[in-house]
Amino acid sequence: MPINKKEHLVYTFLMVVFMAIVMTTYNVILHNGFSLESVKMAWLLFPFTFVAAFLCEWFLVSKLAMALSHKVLKEDDLLLKKILVTALCFVTGMVVLMSFLGPIIAGGLSSDLLEIGLKSIPINFVMAFPLQVIIGGPLVGFVFRKIFPL
Repeated sequence: MPINKKEHLVYTFLMVVFMAIVMTTYNVILHNGFSLESVKMAWLLFPFTFVAAFLCEWFLVSKLAMALSHKVLKEDDLLLKKILVTALCFVTGMVVLMSFLGPIIAGGLSSDLLEIGLKSIPINFVMAFPLQVIIGGPLVGFVFRKIFPL
């Protein structure tokens, strides 16, 4: 959807805002239970999570995900296949990184970080992939096209 660096920056910003809000809230509620206190904690963690996620996405995952998806996809592949493969590449990279960075942001370094991160990967993936494909992509695409009409 983005066609230049400025549009790519805006699209990435919008997608990271959406995914960071939802995934931060999801993880805090998952670990602390659903309560007003959990929602407050997620809101307070969001700025730190957003910055970490944006930096990971912009400097690491985006380049790797696009390179990998271009190796897998062909020009004549169905649009749905392109969406699913690209989302899979992005979500996998972000889930792996944020499953380790999230606990550091929320509680600092701990001796069980490896265990927490490895346990978090599948839990985060089953939420993040459908969220990206079914809600995030269409919603962010709609907002993006309002900002940058064709």
